[in-house]
Amino acid sequence: MMDDQKIYEQVNIYFSGKQLRKLRLLAGGNTITIQDALTAYIILKLNTHCYLNDDSRHILHTNTFVNIRDVSDSIAPVGLVASGIFIMLSDDFDDSLSFSNITKTIRRSIVRSRNSKFLKSCLATADELMRRMVRDKQLANMVFFSNDIFVNSNCTYDWANLVDFVYTDKCRFYTGCTGRLYLRVFRLNPVHDGTQ
Repeated sequence: MMDDQKIYEQVNIYFSGKQLRKLRLLAGGNTITIQDALTAYIILKLNTHCYLNDDSRHILHTNTFVNIRDVSDSIAPVGLVASGIFIMLSDDFDDSLSFSNITKTIRRSIVRSRNSKFLKSCLATADELMRRMVRDKQLANMVFFSNDIFVNSNCTYDWANLVDFVYTDKCRFYTGCTGRLYLRVFRLNPVHDGTQ
């Protein structure tokens, strides 16, 4: 068990499709994804209601797990069975109390991180460092720094409809860990009438 799991408790927040579409519209519409808007909204609420006068906790940037599939066949070929993700550190927000600025900064950073030239350079460096860690028998150390938040979205995966195991539409997805300012985003699990 990670130390964070001992001292932090998981909080589940639910949004309807209508609420998410409204957030996207408020954030800039078609140039912004629902995930960008949702992340920015949560950051804005934390910054204005929890960390307004706490410079060490006030969120100034994100670490976002970005899907790198479909960027380049040399990076992630079709049919790759592996984690096709890259953890992207966003630029700092120019205005950490502006919904629009937070959202646009997140989107701009994700677009940049999915550029094949940028990605090849970063992945080559990461590959070398990871090989060195394995050779030196070291473990990865996911360190949280001041003023950051981690975002991992699994919204594009509709788990309940993809897995059956003779339990049609009864599969559920739950996260196995909790951490300080570590957002995991999932589709809502199916709701049944209470008898299942």
